Amino acid sequence: MQEMPESYSIGPNGEHIYNYLSISGGGSDGAFGAGLLNGWSETGDRPKFKVVTGVSTGALIAPLAFLGSDFDEALKKSYTTVDASHIFTMHGLLPMLWSESATSTKPLQDLIGTYVSEHVLDLIAAEYKKGRRLYVASTNIDAEQPIIWDMGAIAASGKPDRLELFRKVLLASASIPSLFPPVLIDVNANGKKYQEMHVDGGVFFQSFSISSIVDLPTVIRAAHPEFTGEVRQNLYVLRNGWVTPTFQQVDRNIMSISQRAILSMFKVSGINDIWRLYLGAKDDKVAFHYTAIPADYVPSTPDQFNKGEMNREYDYGRKIALDGIKWLTVPPGYAAPPEQMPQ
Repeated sequence: MQEMPESYSIGPNGEHIYNYLSISGGGSDGAFGAGLLNGWSETGDRPKFKVVTGVSTGALIAPLAFLGSDFDEALKKSYTTVDASHIFTMHGLLPMLWSESATSTKPLQDLIGTYVSEHVLDLIAAEYKKGRRLYVASTNIDAEQPIIWDMGAIAASGKPDRLELFRKVLLASASIPSLFPPVLIDVNANGKKYQEMHVDGGVFFQSFSISSIVDLPTVIRAAHPEFTGEVRQNLYVLRNGWVTPTFQQVDRNIMSISQRAILSMFKVSGINDIWRLYLGAKDDKVAFHYTAIPADYVPSTPDQFNKGEMNREYDYGRKIALDGIKWLTVPPGYAAPPEQMPQ
């Protein structure tokens, strides 16, 4: 791994500090994460992250979070000035019968185009060359496999289609199956050209980290063969949603029951991912931290992409950061072994 000192931090005693950020899926609840990141910037304590990973709405946040506080205003606008009409348009009943989805995501494509430009890719490419990494996940639905995309490598590739591919991957990562259409990505393998069908990375996981991709201890030793001091690693997991049960009166109809069941499955998937990341962090000697929307926050509406609610969540996340983020260091429901319980 090519690496420059600008890609990590140096502690007061000369230790090397690697900070990793994992941003989860969560639909319009990404407004909470956007507010928290921006509030964290305002405190002056937000680190430069060696690696940023994102899934679904987290994938849309990730490039701006990767580039740091210079893009805080763009991040704020992307979650506080939009509503459902900026994300999708519903198909009519008859077209829906033979369509691959219930909506068109042309508005979301336009929104991604607003914030992801050639200039943004040039900046990401420059950080990639320093040794920083940006990864996004989508799902190859044909192969039934998650795909991890090295977005810095795409940005730094110099290929004429790099901007189109970068934007497509972000769209694919956030394309909820059936609700949003899949994204077709051109592939050339063994001399044959074909198209892969990609959908939301959340089909496989809501969050992932660098340890899902590489053997961290081996990579770090290879990057610093002469360094004999301490290497400290921190993983920050930003969960754009709740990890606690939330009560909602469900109407007795197929749409309401199905929607509630699917959203509950996504929530449980997110909790399972926090456990997986925690256990992986322990194995790699990485300090684990996570935060999520607190249990006492009550949304004003269950509707996704409601502009008023997104602004409330943004402000709430920002306030939490300004007050000092209370990072949790063990996953939801963790029970310490008896010998570790307080007497």
